[in-house]
Amino acid sequence: MSNTTGMESAAMKIRGKHVLAGMLGFFGVIIAVNSVFVYLALDTFTGVTTDSAYQDGLNYNETLADRDTQRALGWQAAVAMTDLGADGEELTVTLRDRDGAAVTGLTVTGVLKRPTHDGHDQPVTLTEAAPGEYVADVTLPLRGNWDLTLLAEGGRATAQGTAFEMKTRLWLK
Repeated sequence: MSNTTGMESAAMKIRGKHVLAGMLGFFGVIIAVNSVFVYLALDTFTGVTTDSAYQDGLNYNETLADRDTQRALGWQAAVAMTDLGADGEELTVTLRDRDGAAVTGLTVTGVLKRPTHDGHDQPVTLTEAAPGEYVADVTLPLRGNWDLTLLAEGGRATAQGTAFEMKTRLWLK
C-alpha cells in the first residue's frame, strides 16, 4: 500500500520554465511602464523657459540693476480676472505708486502662458479704462493655472530709466 493521498501528484511543482516565465513577466512589466514614462516625459513639458539662457546669464547684472530701479519706483500692481461667461475673461491691472496715486499714461502689454503646456500663449495689450486701471478682454482655451508677465512702459517709468515688469500666476476656475 502507498501512503500517498493523491495531493502530491496534484500539487504543482515550480520548475525552470515557471521561474523563467515569472522573470520575463516581471521585467516585461517594468520595461513597459518605463517606456510609457519616457514617452510622456519627452512628449510633454520640455522644461525650456527661455530660448536665450546663455545671453540672459550674461546680462544678469543688468537685470538686477533694472530690478533695483523698479523697486525704487515703489509701484504696486493688483491683478484681477473677471469671468465674462461666453465672452471670455476680462483682465484688469491696477497700478499705483508708493503714495497710492494712480499711475497713468502707460503702454501696458503682456503675455499669458500655460506653465505646463506650450502652444497656448496669449499676448495681451491693455488699455487704460480709468486712471491707473488697465483692462483687456481675453479668451483663454483652458481653465487652470496661467502665468502672466506684464510690461508697463512710458510715463514716469521710462523717465526714470526702466520699465515696470511684473510676473504673477493666475488661477482660472
